Amino acid sequence: MEDTEPQHQQPQPQPQPQDTVTRFEEGLAALAGDLTRLRIGRGRPSYRDLEARAAGSGTELRLPVATQSDAFKGKRLVRSDTFMALVRILLSYDEYGRPTAIPAHTAPELAVWRRRWQDLAALQPPGYSRARAARAAQAATASGGAASGGAAHETPRDAATGPRDPAGPHVPAGAREPAAPWEPSGLERLFTPHAPAGSDDPAEAPRTPRHPEPASEPSSHPPSEPRSEPAPAPDPGPAPVPDPAPAVGQAPYALRHRLVGHLAPVRDLAFSPDGRLLASAGGDTVQLWDTTTGHGTVTPFTATHPLAFTPEGRLLAVDARDPSLLHRIDPATGRPDGPPLTGHASPVTGITCAPTGGMAATLERSGTVRLRDLSAGGLPFVLMHGGGTDPIDAVAFARDGRLLAAARSSRVWDLLDRAVAGAPRAAADGIPEAVALSPDGLVLALGHRDGRTSLHEAAGGRDALTLRGHAGPVRTLAFSPDGRLLATGCDDATVRLWDTATGLPVGPPLSDHTGRIERIAFSPAGRLLATSSADETVLLYERSGTGRTILLAAEALAVALRERRPVRLPPVEAEAAIVRVAFSPDGRLVAATTGAGSVRLWDPVTRRPVGPPLAELATLPWCLAFSPDGTVLATASANRTVYLRDPATGTRVRELPTGHRGPLKRLAFSPDGQLLATGSTDGTVELWNPATGTCFREPLSGHTNEVVGLAFAPDGRRLVTSGADGQVLWRDPGRPLLPDHVSRGHQGAVWSAVFSPDGTLLATAGGDATVRMWDPAGGLPVGPPLTGHRSAVYDVAFSPDGQLLASAGEDGLVLLWHPATGRRVGGPLAGHAEAATAVAFSPDGSLLVTAGRDGTLNRWAIGPL
Repeated sequence: MEDTEPQHQQPQPQPQPQDTVTRFEEGLAALAGDLTRLRIGRGRPSYRDLEARAAGSGTELRLPVATQSDAFKGKRLVRSDTFMALVRILLSYDEYGRPTAIPAHTAPELAVWRRRWQDLAALQPPGYSRARAARAAQAATASGGAASGGAAHETPRDAATGPRDPAGPHVPAGAREPAAPWEPSGLERLFTPHAPAGSDDPAEAPRTPRHPEPASEPSSHPPSEPRSEPAPAPDPGPAPVPDPAPAVGQAPYALRHRLVGHLAPVRDLAFSPDGRLLASAGGDTVQLWDTTTGHGTVTPFTATHPLAFTPEGRLLAVDARDPSLLHRIDPATGRPDGPPLTGHASPVTGITCAPTGGMAATLERSGTVRLRDLSAGGLPFVLMHGGGTDPIDAVAFARDGRLLAAARSSRVWDLLDRAVAGAPRAAADGIPEAVALSPDGLVLALGHRDGRTSLHEAAGGRDALTLRGHAGPVRTLAFSPDGRLLATGCDDATVRLWDTATGLPVGPPLSDHTGRIERIAFSPAGRLLATSSADETVLLYERSGTGRTILLAAEALAVALRERRPVRLPPVEAEAAIVRVAFSPDGRLVAATTGAGSVRLWDPVTRRPVGPPLAELATLPWCLAFSPDGTVLATASANRTVYLRDPATGTRVRELPTGHRGPLKRLAFSPDGQLLATGSTDGTVELWNPATGTCFREPLSGHTNEVVGLAFAPDGRRLVTSGADGQVLWRDPGRPLLPDHVSRGHQGAVWSAVFSPDGTLLATAGGDATVRMWDPAGGLPVGPPLTGHRSAVYDVAFSPDGQLLASAGEDGLVLLWHPATGRRVGGPLAGHAEAATAVAFSPDGSLLVTAGRDGTLNRWAIGPL
């Protein structure tokens, strides 16, 4: 049987499970309500104002009045780019309705809106819009007919009376001009697939749920020769609901065929759109394999990698004699179909075709990305250059046909906007060996020389998971069509499968090759997995039964986190009150100081102690800090000496005999690790070079009481000290003796101060039960104080992406806030019988630990979101 699905007639609205429809409609109504509240909070601009502002913005943003009406009334889920354009335009007004700058598409405040749209799109039942349009039409007929020419998705009242602007009086339909239809322009036209027949909105591209079933097309390839062995079952594609779990140790894919015939390492693989053919490139030959029988034929044309099938079933391959030329090969004959495709200035190293057909993106060795209209056959045009020291490694289309991103080790570009999507990642480990983007474009996978594979948020750059298990460089990566599996191939001749939600391995490694793995490919429906190797063979695996790739408990946890519901994990117990807590920079250790005068280290995942307690005579419980590189753990003792230790062994590497006249209360390393600041009850701060043990200048004064908070800005240009006197002092570490300015606002001690990861905000925790936000540029408060605690707030911490702020208080509660708006995120995190004294986020942002006077260290799973 084929790896395909039968051709269907025009799709008809199908009944959906009522609970799914209800959840989607409730979510759509909630989104519309929040969108309306945002509009009200921005001066209630009219639909026409929003349309005009978008048209005159100098961008390609378009906001037809009819589409705005649908979005604000919750009639339907408008397309993603239109929805985000509407949010961006709304955010370009201040609270009085005065125009301000339009936020960039990568602005942090857009992340929550983008995530909500994605979650709602994943929830939308297939065929919902058509079914709703049919119901509306039936209702119109039953009530005497809708207005002539009304949109199919409008109710009879809407069609008869025209759109209603929530911000102003009703305007009769005859007094309004009809909204101009959406017209793509420039580059956007190339990315706009044709609306499918039966769509309720001709201007809207088909929406793609997060894990849809990949659609398949009929193959033009003639029927294969009679089979000599039983054929595999048809591949229905990824099931909407995961299947029962495989037995322990069972591989999710079983070897079906060993394909032998190449006389060189097989460098590339590509499945035809229907899964019936597999193309492989080795040396200067390309072979076509029947995936049912395993029989192969060598094409008579000398071509080499890379390979890609177009949606209509033609194979694109690079000319072995001139790698700047592409050929379309007819799979039935193995010969070129027409003249070569020209227009490349250097050898082509990557090809990807839009799932909706008609377009191909090519990547050249120079890092240039070109886009070609295959139907017109013209020359490709340059989308962007990524050469020099920052070449592009891979390009990918999203499932809806929009060219999403070009990826490299340190950044992801949105090619439609021709801009970097999110902050670049620093390639501390060097350039990765492999890079891949998930089918939905949300996750970037990087393969490293040390055998690691790291998963990151593609647009924001946040680290999500690290996969370990290979014993050599990871050379190739591939996501399954539903995005739930990641296959990794390594020089150790093994292929490993990973659950992308949990980071856990799925089954044992596939170890049937004898040489390094060159390429991995999933069939379009995910039933088949092909691997190629330097051993000159191709292995074809078939999905084993209906194996489940994720445990129910892990799936439930993933759903809770996606809904922004922190999940409490079993706590860690200490022998006394825990006062300070900190994660090591690599996240593998969590350290805490206790009221018993000890320093404890735990594995944050297993809760197991790492080594014995580091007990010094009367270790001060208020002082704890890791150096930025994680090689030093700093603590202090009652004799006012700072001890620098190797956290791996607990061994002291240096002592800093401070000149403070009172006990130490805070320690903080500068971002480059060149300075260590110490704050004391004597009201002074000292700056030390931790590498040499020398003290810089004289103590820094300015406080009239204890120094209880220290924080360096992420760029190292500011040092903030806070005190029991209620003052926040801002200093230049290069000239620290006199504060640049003094901020006052808390009524009582300022127990903690912390900068946001991007350095644009400072948060402080006050004895007056409030949290305050400050602008580092001038030391002025940002917005009103954040209230919610019933008594003193002792500590605050930002998540690594800056999207959350956690605060811990005397009332035993930990609260989460959205820093940009000052609003609470969810309910309080309870769990301490006494005061909550400290909070810390793991470096990957997935775990929050909270310390309590009751001797517990609570762990909360909060991401990746």
